[in-house]
Amino acid sequence: MRSHWRVAPAQAGLRLADVLASWLGQALGGPVPMARVRALVAAGGVRVNGEVARGAGQPVRTGQRVEALVRPELLRPRATASDRPFHLTSRAVLFRDGALLAVDKPPGLPTHATADPSRPSLVGHVERFLREAGAGSYVAVHQRLDRDTSGVVLFAIDPRANEGLAHAFSGRAVEKTYVALTARPATVPRRDLRVSVPLAAPGPGGGRRVAVGGEGALPAESEIVVLEVLADALLVEARPLTGRKHQVRAHLAHAGMPILGDAVYGDAGGRAPRLMLHARRLALPHPLTGRPLTIESPLPTDFETVLARLRSTGRS
Repeated sequence: MRSHWRVAPAQAGLRLADVLASWLGQALGGPVPMARVRALVAAGGVRVNGEVARGAGQPVRTGQRVEALVRPELLRPRATASDRPFHLTSRAVLFRDGALLAVDKPPGLPTHATADPSRPSLVGHVERFLREAGAGSYVAVHQRLDRDTSGVVLFAIDPRANEGLAHAFSGRAVEKTYVALTARPATVPRRDLRVSVPLAAPGPGGGRRVAVGGEGALPAESEIVVLEVLADALLVEARPLTGRKHQVRAHLAHAGMPILGDAVYGDAGGRAPRLMLHARRLALPHPLTGRPLTIESPLPTDFETVLARLRSTGRS
C-alpha cells in the first residue's frame, strides 16, 4: 500500500515519526506502534519530497510531500512474547552458582527496564526470582540482548564477580555464539567468512539503525559460518569478536544476509514472527575461579518452527 500526505502548517517542526504515526493510525483505523514507524523509516520505506527520509527524528516543514510504502499487517500491533505471561522459574535457569546466574531469555522481553514502569523486563524477573528463592535481589548486568533476540543472558549476583565479568566482556575473553536465519543472497557466500567493517552508533534523528563507517565509527569484526543453505534462506552461526551495538544484525545485513524478521536492517518480509536471532552459547572464564565456563541455550520453539518451514521448501 502506497500512501502520501502533505504536511500541514500545524505540523511544521514536528518529528517525521510523529506525523507518520498520526497519519498511519488514521489510515489503518487504529494506533501504530512507534517502533514500527521508526523501522519503516530506517528500512527506506518513507520519502520526503521524493528523497528517502534521513531519519525518523527529522523535522517536517509545511507543504512537504511525504510518501510511505507500507504493508498494513506489519504495522498493526501484534502479540509478542512480552504480551504473554512469563514467570522466571528454574526451568529457564541455564547456570547458577553463588556468583553468577545465566537465564534463557525469551524473545519479546527487554533485558533492562524501560521508561514504561508497567512493562516487564528480564532484570525485573531475575530480581523477583532471587527474592522468592531467599537469595537477595542483587543483580548486575554486563551483557544485554535486544528485545526480540532470545538466548543466554548472564548476570552477576555477587558484587565480587563484577570486576572479572567487566574485564571479560570489555576484552575478548568472552566468546559469544549466535544462530540466525537470514535472507539468501543471489550468490551464496562461502562457508566461512569474516566481516570487518566499522560501526557507528546512530546519531540524533538517526533512528535505531547503526551506521557502517562514517564519523565516530569503531572497529567491528564478526566471524560467520554458513551452517545450512535453504531454498530461500540461510542458517548461519555468528561470532562477534567485538561488542558493538547491533553488531551481528548490521554485519549480516552488510554482507547481503539480513536476518529474517529484522525490519531495521532490511528484512521485514513477513517470513518470520520476530527477529530470528538466538544467543546460543556463551563461553568465558569464571570471574572468581578462572575456570572455563560454557553456557548453552537450545533453539526456542518459534525459531525451530520457522526453520522447519523453510526446510520443507527444500535445500540447495
